[in-house]
Order: sequence, then C-alpha cells, then structure tokens
Amino acid sequence: MATAPQAEQPRTVQRGRPRDASRDNALRKATLEVMAEVGYRALTMDAVAARARAGKATIYRRWESKLELVIDTCHELVSRSIPQPDTGTVADDLREFLSTYATLLTGPIGKAAQALVGELPHEPELAEAFRAGFLSSQRRILRRILEAGTARGEIRADAPHGIVVELAGAALTHRLMLIGEPADPTYIDRLVDEALMPLLR
Repeated sequence: MATAPQAEQPRTVQRGRPRDASRDNALRKATLEVMAEVGYRALTMDAVAARARAGKATIYRRWESKLELVIDTCHELVSRSIPQPDTGTVADDLREFLSTYATLLTGPIGKAAQALVGELPHEPELAEAFRAGFLSSQRRILRRILEAGTARGEIRADAPHGIVVELAGAALTHRLMLIGEPADPTYIDRLVDEALMPLLR
C-alpha cells in the first residue's frame, strides 16, 4: 500500500539583517559617555543615537526604553571590564585588580556610575541592575582572589573575606569618587600591604 507523500514543511524566512553585536557595543559605549556627562535623568535616546551616529530606531529595535538600555549596559560592559588576575600571589592579584578597578572608576564607566548613584533610591530596577552588574562583578572577583589564596595556604582559613572585599572596594570608591584623590600605585601598595593583607594573614 503506497503511502501518501508528506506535505512539504514551510520554510522559515529570516527577515532583515542579523543583529550586529559590534553596533550594540557602540551604543552601550555611547550610553555610558552621555550618562557620564548629563546624568541618568537627562539621558535621552536621541542623545545616545547622536553620540553613536545611529538612528533612534536602531536603538529601539534593541531596547524598548532608556531604563532597559541602561540596565543592559550595566550588565554587559561592566562585567567585561575587570578580568580576574592570576599572578600566583594574593597580594599581587589584589594590586592588579585594584589598579584595573581604579582605571575603571576614573573612566566613562566610573563617571556613569557616579551619575547613577543618586537615582538608585528612586529606580528599583536600576538599583538592582547596578548592584548586580557594577558591584557584584568586582565583589565576585575579589572573593575568588581570596579563595585562591586560601587554597594556596597564603592566608589563614578564618580570614574575614567579607570585610576585606568591602574595604577594598570602599577604599577606592571613597578616594576616587568622594575626595577626588588619585589611586596611584603608591596608594594601592599601601592599601594592600597596610590594610588588606594584615587582615588576611
């Protein structure tokens, strides 16, 4: 008995051009730059489009609102900006991380972060994204540095990891964002050798 031929399945036709990841990054970079200059409230899609030399429709095809754009920017750019060091020692890992973090805080990402801080109490979604993207990424790397040092036997097993993580981030934030002093290599050496490492040994 012959079987009836199966109907040909319809093909899915992809319409439009594929999304350009490099364009996404250019738009995120423009978002940070504009926000660093004018703050979150004054940030507009028009300003981002002009800075990135893109059409506003290009932005809205990717992000439905300013809030969504800023949240995505916090997650994507910040998480890629601070690599985890692996020098072989806790002290040198801390030095390398803190130097990189200081550079981050003095650049467009850090200036944009300053612009966002005042908005966090009024924008719960933005506050959550800021903590998850900007703060959690650096805290996670610091914890991994300390865990690796514990595994190598460089620091004692009961060392206060949480306090060290808080102090490391807070010291740079206070120095760079609040009192406006540079976090140069001399300062970072003193922070590591005189404040952080004594708590770990």
